[in-house]
Amino acid sequence: MRRALFTALFVASSIGIFLVPAGADPPNNPDKVSLSYDFSDNNVAASASNGVFNIIVNILPEHTPGVIRMFAVAPPDANVANLVCRYQAVSQSNVECAFNFSASGTWAIHAQYASNRGSDVVATAVTNIAVSN
Repeated sequence: MRRALFTALFVASSIGIFLVPAGADPPNNPDKVSLSYDFSDNNVAASASNGVFNIIVNILPEHTPGVIRMFAVAPPDANVANLVCRYQAVSQSNVECAFNFSASGTWAIHAQYASNRGSDVVATAVTNIAVSN
């Protein structure tokens, strides 16, 4: 059996059809979930102009079911309300929210993961985004 498996893997890899699953299994322990923000350029601080800006949160391991809620805390001197993006189901290992930033300054973006809408938050992530005119 081992020889047959080895031969099959060797032949498949030689002709370029060897596939390895890209995703990981969902966690057995929900405390192991990690969240990260997905911006186009991770080498510089995230920034946006006033107006609508989409923010994406990635959930790891891949294929983890659950929901994400995001909210943006306004700069202290902005005199505007915080923005809330209600719980959304995880789809293809991420969640996207559109925020309409109405004031310039540094906004704190919070993401909270739960296995479902009624359960406790088990993972959080916070990032800052600079918003200008």
